[in-house]
Amino acid sequence: MTKKPPNRPGITFEIGARLEALDYLQKWYPSRIEKIDYEEGKMLVHFERWSHRYDEWIYWDSNRLRPLERPALRKEGLKDEEDFFDFKAGEEVLARWTDCRYYPAKIEAINKEGTFTVQFYDGVIRCLKRMHIKAMPEDAKGQVRVFSIPSHLQGCLLEQCRIHI
Repeated sequence: MTKKPPNRPGITFEIGARLEALDYLQKWYPSRIEKIDYEEGKMLVHFERWSHRYDEWIYWDSNRLRPLERPALRKEGLKDEEDFFDFKAGEEVLARWTDCRYYPAKIEAINKEGTFTVQFYDGVIRCLKRMHIKAMPEDAKGQVRVFSIPSHLQGCLLEQCRIHI
C-alpha cells in the first residue's frame, strides 16, 4: 500500500528538496532528499557537505526533520525583514574582504536583494551579504577616512555592483 507524505509546513516531500535533518549525534544539518520510499513512508536524506556514506533513511513524520531556515534569522530569533537590515547608508562598518578579515568600510547602499554595497577605506567598492558585515566599535568610529568617489561615478559603480550579484 502506497503512503502519502504528511502535510508539514515548510517541507516539500520531493527529490532534491532541501530541509534540515538531525543526525545520529543530535546535530542539525542542511540536507537534501535523495530518494522517497512511498511504501515504507520514509526518505533517504543526504547531509550537505558530508559523504553520501552518511546518508540516512528517515521516516517523513519524524521529529528529526524540520524546514530549512536561514541560519542568521534562526540565531536572531526569526526577526522581521525590516529588523534584519539594521545598517543604514553612510554608516561605518567592518566588512569582510576576500582574505576573510574584516576591514573598515562605509555602507554606500542597501540593495533590494538584501545585499549591501560597501566602500572600503582604500576606495574599493563591493557588494556583500549581511553576514559579512559587522558593526564598527563605537570607539573606532570616525577614525578611518574613506576615499570619496566623484558623484558622477557613484551611480555607475553602484549599478555595476548590482549587475555582478
